[in-house]
Amino acid sequence: MKRFWFVFVLLSVLIIVVLAFSSALLRRFEGGPVSVAGGVLHWRVDHAYPETRESGPLAQVMQGRPLLAREVLSSLDRAAADPRIEGLMLEIYSLPADWGQIEELSAAVKRFAASGKPAVAWLAAGGSREYSLALAADTVALPPEGYLQALGVSANPYYLKGSLDKLGMAGDFVHSGRYKTAPETWTREEPSEASREVLGALVDDIYARFVERIVGARGVEAAQAEAWIDRGLFSAADAAAAGLVDTVLFDDEVRDLFFAGDDDTDLADYAAALRAPRGAAGIAVVAVEGTIVEGRSHQGGWQGTYAGNLSIAEDLERAVEDDRVDAIVLRVDSPGGSALASDLIGRAVANARARKPLVVSMAGMAASGGYYVGCAADSVFALPSTLTGSVGVYAGKIDRQGFYRKIGVSHAHVRRGENVDLFGDTAPFSPGQRRLLQDHLDAFYDRFVGRVSAARGLPADSAAVLAEGRVWTGAQAVGNGLVDAPGGLMRAAAAARDLAGLPADVPLRLIGYEPELSLLERLLVRALRGASAETPAVELPALLGEGLAALRRAGWLAAVPLLDGRPLVLMPFRLEFS
Repeated sequence: MKRFWFVFVLLSVLIIVVLAFSSALLRRFEGGPVSVAGGVLHWRVDHAYPETRESGPLAQVMQGRPLLAREVLSSLDRAAADPRIEGLMLEIYSLPADWGQIEELSAAVKRFAASGKPAVAWLAAGGSREYSLALAADTVALPPEGYLQALGVSANPYYLKGSLDKLGMAGDFVHSGRYKTAPETWTREEPSEASREVLGALVDDIYARFVERIVGARGVEAAQAEAWIDRGLFSAADAAAAGLVDTVLFDDEVRDLFFAGDDDTDLADYAAALRAPRGAAGIAVVAVEGTIVEGRSHQGGWQGTYAGNLSIAEDLERAVEDDRVDAIVLRVDSPGGSALASDLIGRAVANARARKPLVVSMAGMAASGGYYVGCAADSVFALPSTLTGSVGVYAGKIDRQGFYRKIGVSHAHVRRGENVDLFGDTAPFSPGQRRLLQDHLDAFYDRFVGRVSAARGLPADSAAVLAEGRVWTGAQAVGNGLVDAPGGLMRAAAAARDLAGLPADVPLRLIGYEPELSLLERLLVRALRGASAETPAVELPALLGEGLAALRRAGWLAAVPLLDGRPLVLMPFRLEFS
């Protein structure tokens, strides 16, 4: 009996301790609603801002659970009108984003500054991307040992034929559209004339806007801005003397000079505390982010993000059925992918549009399949440097027969059917197989061009001229009719509100459908990640070397699993802009 009571008391004490510890954890990690101190809104910029988050606690620890693009944009717009917020301080370390996102973030900073509140950028050091964002602020500062470098724009596509040759492999592809040059990645060691033509036009267009941004922000002539760009490297003292920045100070000195005595509110905390005002227009934001594939959206590890037709269709259906939602914005940041999956998403978009207003917002990239899925929306908006268009298709395979010989692998084939090995990897296409595949792709290409003609109200011959697989910037696409108007997510959301018949002064509430973590999962994420909601992602490819990281960013690794013969509506090249 004594042993029983001893065990009972011991267990009771352990239970009490566990409950008390759990309660302490809840108070430590949950802490109730996030409060907003007001004062200066502090935004530390050290990563790009995705459209969606990975699901699951481990994935979010690895990704770092950064703020989403829509959270940053809506927070800056709300803060501009929030009487508790007196100014904005950007602490910029790195911004590994495409030019489209940089333009969109810069525009949000400018809208904040236009409210009459000061916006100050402290730039630790940086290249064209970081400097471009800093230029949106009223004042730009560098620390004494800071610097500016690489003030320019270049496109650096990758070509893998040499690597395949060394491995005993060869790319064999068929395409429709003169500029649908995606197969060149696998079949050439340098760009073709068609690729050079498009690359030159894209770089010229983005470079011209970069010069205009410097001219407008620094009050100099274009010749002076171009001279700064040509020099390319400035110490902090030289940058201040030349007029590229306003002052040379440490970050705490900038804080004391411009916002002395003000409270400090972190942008992540401000975003977490945002609540939709009464009577706000509910705008569902459904993201198409990454390479488009059949099935469900997922993270491919080294291969990047995949946008699955099933997941996107489900999100669109949720938005249609959601009583809070007045209209839908399809947010596209994708180079395209599977032609079949793109068509299935396009069908889901059409079904949703038949029931609620639907507007497309193009982020940094909405090309090929990324253009296909949304071109038939009620309205289409693109950022000036969005990469879009690329109306074309290709298919092919990697012939590995030389590789198999190198490693001593031999094959025996027992065939029934003339083209049973159409997409086999031990021989190139025969002439008959090549004709068969070309006819198949040409038929899809004609349907793609017809879809663009009908959706955009373009004559068939005009749509055909704009197609050919050619990539356009958003500014060019507005001019040629592939896109309705320039603008980012917030302008698209405002247009969706208008289409829903709501007054222009009704505030916007952006609604997403990312999966929610359970309480225990949130505790795990916060415990392992630390207190900051903006902890940068841990990029595994970057840990293994810049070359692999560059291939991942450029999208080649994401494309590899799709090289199985399926028709692909993928951008003809992936760009690393500097």
